[in-house]
Amino acid sequence: MLLYGFSSIFISLLYLFNIVCMFFSLNSPMFSYPGFSFLGALSILLFSIIIILITFKIDLFFFFLPFVTLAFPNVINDFLPSFLLGPPSEYRVASFSYITHIDLYLIYGIYLNKNRSLRSPNYQNFKFLILFTLLLAIYFILTVLSSKSIESLSLFATGNYQLRYAILFFLLIGHLHLNDCKMRLIIYGLSLSIIFLFFESAVFTISTGRSTLGSGTLAANVYANITAALTMFFIFLKRDSFRLPKLFYRYIRVVTIAIGFLILVLNGTRIAMFSFFLISIVYYLRTSLKTRSFLKFFGKMVSYFLFFSFLLLIAMQFERFRGALTILIDILNSNIKLNESTASLFARMHLFKVSINMINENWLLGIGPGRWNFFKYDYDYQNIGTLLVDTLMDPHNDYLSYLSQYGLFIGSFMIFFVLIRPSLQFLKKPEDSFLYFGLIPLTLLISGLTNSNTLKHQIFATMMLVVLIMYQEVIKKNEPIYSNN
Repeated sequence: MLLYGFSSIFISLLYLFNIVCMFFSLNSPMFSYPGFSFLGALSILLFSIIIILITFKIDLFFFFLPFVTLAFPNVINDFLPSFLLGPPSEYRVASFSYITHIDLYLIYGIYLNKNRSLRSPNYQNFKFLILFTLLLAIYFILTVLSSKSIESLSLFATGNYQLRYAILFFLLIGHLHLNDCKMRLIIYGLSLSIIFLFFESAVFTISTGRSTLGSGTLAANVYANITAALTMFFIFLKRDSFRLPKLFYRYIRVVTIAIGFLILVLNGTRIAMFSFFLISIVYYLRTSLKTRSFLKFFGKMVSYFLFFSFLLLIAMQFERFRGALTILIDILNSNIKLNESTASLFARMHLFKVSINMINENWLLGIGPGRWNFFKYDYDYQNIGTLLVDTLMDPHNDYLSYLSQYGLFIGSFMIFFVLIRPSLQFLKKPEDSFLYFGLIPLTLLISGLTNSNTLKHQIFATMMLVVLIMYQEVIKKNEPIYSNN
């Protein structure tokens, strides 16, 4: 299979590149090895248990797949060689590993499922993925050739996780047929992820003395944004999708929804709450306007209105969400001023200008994945405003993140592939069980306006899982005959 062969060569090249960069960076002051910690040791123990379980029962790979990609404690990567994301003098400088636990899990999953290939594959189904892989390979080569220092190469090596994860999921697509059993396991894994992240964030928030709920794995805003997307996913999930059992649908699913909304309220990220309610309206309009029976249409309208009005009433009890209305009115009246409530908005505007400066000067290839924080000082980061300090930052906008790092051409292709395409597929056919997963990136399309959601490697990996699932609809339609596995 062309996709499998080309992807195998490309992923091997990526890992070889990362190993070479790591070797030549050993003496660099930016090379880092965070090393042992108690939580890190616990995470390794948990990861080892998961690997043992999926080795003896391969189907559990699908149950743990969303958990490992989204919710697994990121502290496990402290045991892997890393490279600083910014200058060593930067306040609270952070590092990122050359390879992650997600790499390891996906590679092992490909090995476990190597004999589960589709019978008589239709190559036409994968033309888009083959083109995308080719473009990423060309971009990789050009970026390496245009790099001017070992530091910039190592930053690219740690930052190319988006390329690695995409290719690894492409390799999985070529092997897997996700039947109802496997899809149920993935959905259970998503539920587990929300519940686990809630308890992890509660412990993290209490131990750090934060005033709002935040995650040690996904931080604050991105944590709320992905929670909003997944909570929306579970609210509208149909029981006949993959024949979900009553116990899960009526009880565990409802608990998951309640915990998800509780996270949104306690976290206080306004764009997450906004995307939650906005996409609920979009979903209602898309699925209800074609209802032939007026009584069904009216009944659904009333039930949706009452349910989401109740949730909105809860949210409005918190000052942070009420303050969002004041900010919106000030914006409409062109009377926006810098204060405690609008400080994050002004800071984001400054960061947007930095990204735009990067795009203007590097419109073809961008500055390269993994380099935004390091090179932000070269693009008027310190001259634009007084709100930005010398600490770890990101573009705070998914669209500018891709365009500034990958350039206008590949960046636009990435935005289309990761966010827009699956969203359009969902809107085209929301009743399809596989395409329904496009509701998740559709929700992130909104929150991506003020946060770089998919710059978090866990969120990008989750989006690639969504792509894997949605491609099953194409395979199901054009390749109805599968092996027994």
